[in-house]
Amino acid sequence: MKKFIFPVALVLLGTGSAFATKVAKENKKAIVAGYRLVNNGNGTFSCLNAEKDCSDENVGPVCTWTSDPSVQLRELVSPTMCGTLLHEIPQ
Repeated sequence: MKKFIFPVALVLLGTGSAFATKVAKENKKAIVAGYRLVNNGNGTFSCLNAEKDCSDENVGPVCTWTSDPSVQLRELVSPTMCGTLLHEIPQ
């Protein structure tokens, strides 16, 4: 009986570990706050929080501002510089 339980336990442990690793990799979504670039005039710009979460993974449509869909959202680098273009969070 003991010779049977040990191999079965190893198989179950291995299967559970593989499943947990697969689920962890699939749930890895990079969620980033979206910022919109605003022209203040005189060649100065500022980045304002658009209060929308986006993804920094380059998959799917570009993330846009809810109030004005023509405004593309970007990742914040500094208060005066918005960096990488963000994308909608995949469902």
